[in-house]
Amino acid sequence: MNTQELFGQLIPIPPQITDYLQRVSRDIEPSQFPEIAERAIAVWVVHRYLKRFDYQSDFRSSSAWNIAAQVLTDWGDLEIWEEGESLGIVECIPLPANAESLEIPEGAVISDRIAYIAVEINPPQTWGKIVGFTPTLEIEDPELSIDREDLLECDRLLDLLELAEPLADPSRFAELESYWSGLGEWSAEARQAVVAQLERALLLETMEPLQVESAAQEVEALIAQSVAESARELAVRENAEDESRQELRSILRRLFESLRGAED
Repeated sequence: MNTQELFGQLIPIPPQITDYLQRVSRDIEPSQFPEIAERAIAVWVVHRYLKRFDYQSDFRSSSAWNIAAQVLTDWGDLEIWEEGESLGIVECIPLPANAESLEIPEGAVISDRIAYIAVEINPPQTWGKIVGFTPTLEIEDPELSIDREDLLECDRLLDLLELAEPLADPSRFAELESYWSGLGEWSAEARQAVVAQLERALLLETMEPLQVESAAQEVEALIAQSVAESARELAVRENAEDESRQELRSILRRLFESLRGAED
């Protein structure tokens, strides 16, 4: 990477950002401030980076900018919008320059997160850059430590958001909603979690059968989480030939086909 390319990735951090964080953090323990400030700055860096590509977000509405809440949580959430439609929530996580892996806080593992974004901030806090990201995690066995070299590059984040655009339309989920409602309770939160898993499958898999199967397994896990323990055996069965499970895969296949049609 040449100097010009590197410079193009850097997001200058104006002193007003750090000055503001200093002012609003006067009542917290000094030992807590560096971590809280870095998380808030990471959210701002992602906000500014995506603004370059005309995506909207309000960093002030992030939990990371609620200093009182940050004493109790370690969230760095940021909701991304385009033309009034929510594309989903990303989690912004500071990554030290010498860190070999991105460590995702257990408390930040939430099913509606479409991506976990690694943000490097220089020690003087005058610039930041997005190092890479990982899409939403698997439901049953989330990997909380991602090797730095395994992080996806920034341009793939834009690919992810492009996938999110047609999925922002709730009408695409009418068939899946009907299927889900026969097993558990469908909700806006459930749809957001499903969207995150569909994006993950589309981003990481190139062949349609693998995309469908990857998404189906995660949707089954989400359904199992949404129903009572006594009903889980009915919601998700181990037999791969089970009619209900095949119906789910058919629904997802048609949904993916509709997305490809939207691209044409």
